[in-house]
Amino acid sequence: MSLEAYQAANKRAQRAYRSAMNKGEYPYLSALDDFLPYERTAGEKYIGVVEIPLDLVAGTKTAGRQNSFAHNFMPLLGEDTEFAYKWSGLYDSQLEEGIRDPIVAYEYMHRFYVMEGNKRVSVLKSLDAAKISAKVTRIIPKKTDDLENKIYYEFMDFFDCAKIYDIWFSKEGSYAKLTKNYGYEPGQMWSEESQKALRSEFLSFRKIYKAKGGDKVNITSGDAFLAYIELFPAWQLQSGSEDEIKSNLTKMWDEFLTLGQGQSMKIVLEPHQKEKTTAGMSILNRILSDAPKQLKIAFIFEKSVVNSAWNYAHEMGRMHLEHVFGDKIKTAIYEHAEFTNNSEDIIEAAIEDGNQIIFTVPAQLANASVKAALKHPEIKILNCSTNSKYQAIRTYYCRMYESKFLLGVIAGALSETNDVGYMADYPIYSTIANINAFALGAQMVNPRVKVHLRWGSVKKDRQAEWEDEVHVIFDKDMINPKYPTRKYGLYRQLADGQIENIATSICHWGKVYELIIRSIMEKTWNEEAGKNKNQALNYWWGLSSGVLEIVYSQKLPDGTKNLVNLLTEMIRRREFSPFQVTWTRQDGTVTNEAGKRLEPEEIFRMNYLASNVEGSIPALDDLKEEVKEFVRLQGGF
Repeated sequence: MSLEAYQAANKRAQRAYRSAMNKGEYPYLSALDDFLPYERTAGEKYIGVVEIPLDLVAGTKTAGRQNSFAHNFMPLLGEDTEFAYKWSGLYDSQLEEGIRDPIVAYEYMHRFYVMEGNKRVSVLKSLDAAKISAKVTRIIPKKTDDLENKIYYEFMDFFDCAKIYDIWFSKEGSYAKLTKNYGYEPGQMWSEESQKALRSEFLSFRKIYKAKGGDKVNITSGDAFLAYIELFPAWQLQSGSEDEIKSNLTKMWDEFLTLGQGQSMKIVLEPHQKEKTTAGMSILNRILSDAPKQLKIAFIFEKSVVNSAWNYAHEMGRMHLEHVFGDKIKTAIYEHAEFTNNSEDIIEAAIEDGNQIIFTVPAQLANASVKAALKHPEIKILNCSTNSKYQAIRTYYCRMYESKFLLGVIAGALSETNDVGYMADYPIYSTIANINAFALGAQMVNPRVKVHLRWGSVKKDRQAEWEDEVHVIFDKDMINPKYPTRKYGLYRQLADGQIENIATSICHWGKVYELIIRSIMEKTWNEEAGKNKNQALNYWWGLSSGVLEIVYSQKLPDGTKNLVNLLTEMIRRREFSPFQVTWTRQDGTVTNEAGKRLEPEEIFRMNYLASNVEGSIPALDDLKEEVKEFVRLQGGF
């Protein structure tokens, strides 16, 4: 039996050897000492005896017996050699009682290199075993800016807490997301029960995922697993049937392909519009007769439209749609869709009611929107957010940083103390860009100005009062209709305590919704996606699209008005961008030294503050409990 096993393994070795030679690749085991110079390491750490995945065993530590094996660890030497006899003896031992003695291995960059036990590895690999016991010493690489190096350092932090080798990612921040999905904070030790659960759930997922062709997708099994559990809770991998998991994977397959794209998100900066006909009738008017008799459109809100300034603004947008399109559409609102509770049921109810287009207004409903879209691909579902990575839905938002820049210009011009205030809401993607744009606008007209940053979403005991010298302040753009206040937009705190409103920015959500519905009616919806269908699509419109506007008091000095109007027009014509300047971060790093336009993703993924900002980005623990999950979902820092 063992001789036959050796012969079969030897054949696998010969095939691997010939294949490597034909490709011009090294046919034998790689040796760590041959390619890892000492100067590239930062030390060693003994991990102990652990179960390591055999598919991560990549070679030997030294050059000693590397030529006895093909690069897949199968034996190359003839069956009449002493090597073959020893190999066969280990094979028999494995079948009879199992190989118990751990091998000795070095780990470097999430791969293992064997010091003692090459034949044991070979035998177990020939049996397609998953694990082997090993005494592991980690060789720590020096820190670099290389992506794989950064991910490996994140892995080491994760391993210290969870003791799991199996999972590897291709994107920064993934281990932190995985940790949060399992209810732990970064740096928190995992219980043995949680470790076992993660191993079991991941291995169950990987088996099914690979059977469906996961190895052909340009992502790691870890990437796919994380994307899966962000939509379908990990516990379902244990409690759900294999058929259910297969069904979910089938629905998600395009999302895995999206993750595998080098550029996974397409950002549409301008609405696609058809030209008017020679008869003066717009394409929209011409094709309305060909459109469905009536489009049914649903708006799903987290709260009541009368208790939330955010929802009220979008409710005004819904009413705008009804005014523009009349009986060509029918709209409905669904309120109180709590993202931690009933959001999926409410979206499902909207679909059952016959709605063909669904706008989920809060960003917290992104995942619920994706799940519904995967289940109902015939329904067009859009979520109001900026950080989507799913092609099943589309997202939309306004380029608020453009208006914040203009408000910063006004604030810098009016401040008499070289100090202005900025009240931010949530530390999420795009919010940081808004703060920086405001700071750069203020600095443009007043190089000495300081922007004092405060956060409305932090716990009360972490909130600081405005300094005495801060009289010009930016606060939220919208007023809660139920609790009106003068503290909105850019305002000035007068000596007698009175509030003088100066300017505010308005996102015309009605115009946004109108442009999206037009694209559906005009049948340009599919054209906007372009040739590459496997990518997320985000509408990110600004001043140039007419969806964004600055409104200011008539008391504003004429010189300031003229400057703001000039800059507005330059941004609108795309002759100037707020970040098209050289500026410095708080840590002294010079940003955009060449003065070029920053790419859209560079803007809304900013996680640093301009040097003239006094304040910091709050940690997750500093936030109010009710906003933590929202920040996690939307992408916080």
